[in-house]
This record gives sequence, structure tokens and C-alpha cells, in this order.
Amino acid sequence: MKFIKIIIIIAIMNGAYMIPSVAQEMKSGADLSFLLGVNIGATTPVPIPGDLNITKYNPKLNPKLGANLGWFFTEHWGIGTGLTVDWKGMNVHTEVTQVHLSVDVPNVGTLTGYVTGRNTTQVTTIYLTQPVYGTYRFNRKWQVKAGVYLAEALHRKFKGDVTDVEIRVESPVSQVRKVSYATLDYSDHARKFDVGLLVGGEFRMNKHVGFYADFTWGFNPYFSTDVPIHFVIRNIYGSVGGNLSALIAGR
Repeated sequence: MKFIKIIIIIAIMNGAYMIPSVAQEMKSGADLSFLLGVNIGATTPVPIPGDLNITKYNPKLNPKLGANLGWFFTEHWGIGTGLTVDWKGMNVHTEVTQVHLSVDVPNVGTLTGYVTGRNTTQVTTIYLTQPVYGTYRFNRKWQVKAGVYLAEALHRKFKGDVTDVEIRVESPVSQVRKVSYATLDYSDHARKFDVGLLVGGEFRMNKHVGFYADFTWGFNPYFSTDVPIHFVIRNIYGSVGGNLSALIAGR
């Protein structure tokens, strides 16, 4: 019994000794981490207009990879930046009602007007992204961040088709055309640059391995002003994944 008491006293003393040691490990310093994850979301208007009825949605698992570099100038507060390659895309099927589009009809040419019928859209955009953010570290395991991101498109695809539609063609005398199938391609109208809000958090299992979750909301409209679509579309995506720290100084 006396032996057990001695063990308990030693354990308490050892714990008391380790508390300041743990606190001392959370110091200022640099933190370089490599990221691997997926982006899930949509290139979409918000709110979704009433003339769009989504019948099927595939968000796709878009890869994300790159690195972040943070600098903690106190135990808790820091700033960070990085460079990532982000795939952002989706496939969506909708029923549209009087939506303004330009479509290419086989053996007819381009028709522009208000479309009613079925639409399928595929979006794939690859961005080179630089985040700039402030971060707060609660302890050695948990931290949050908020800031902005700047992105340049390396690849842009916004294509689709319409089937069994009626098109109220724009002309001096409005006419309705019935079309069984037509395609659309607005890839060249997609903006080359995107800017938006970034918020997120991170959990560190140990000094080298962690997990993160981020959310981004594009400030820029996805399309330039000359696109035939009349509503504003933005990139709204979340990302989750893991990170591997190659350098941790002062944690």
C-alpha cells in the first residue's frame, strides 16, 4: 500500500513538472506543411434561381495538393501563405424554365434566347491558388484560420447540352423553336482569376501529421460580363484532407 502511494506521488510530481514543459513547447516559429486533400462543392449561383430545378448533382472528388508556410509570432497568433493546385468542378442535371442561353444546334447554328427544358452541365477548373491568412492556435493540436485566396486558372471547362427544349429566340419578332438536342460551351467566358474568402481549421495528431478542413467562397463572378447567362455564378467549395509537416520550429 505504501508502494502504491509512492507511485501516485511520483506520478503527480511528474505531471506537475510536464505542464510548464508543454506550455514552453508552444512558442513562436515557422511551420511548413504539405497538403493532400479533395475539394467538394459547386460553381453555382447563390441563391439558386427559381427557374433552375436541380434533378441530379455530382460534386466530384476534386484533388488538392500543395504546401502552406505559417509563422507564429506569439504562442497563439500567426500568419500564413502557401501555394496549392486545386481542381474545382461538378456535374449537374437541371430542368430550366426561361433561362437565357446560347446553344449550338447541329445543322442549324447558334441560337440565343430563353430556354425551357432539360440541361446538363459539366464544370472543371484547375487553379493555382495562393492563400493569405491569419491564424490562431488554441494549443499544440487545434488551430483556426481566416483570410483570402488568390487563384489563377490553369484550365477552364464549362460545357453542357440541352435536350427536348423550347427556345424563345431573341429577334425583332419573337419566335419559339423546338430543339431536340444542342450543346453549349462557355469555357472561354470563364474568368482567368478568382478571389475569395477562406476560413478553416486544423487538428494535429502529433508534430508531423495532421488533418485540415477549409471553406472558400468566391468574390469574383465565375464568368465575364459577356456570357449569355444572366445570373451570377461563383465558386463555393470546401476542402478536407491531411497534412505532413516537414519543418516545425518552436511548437
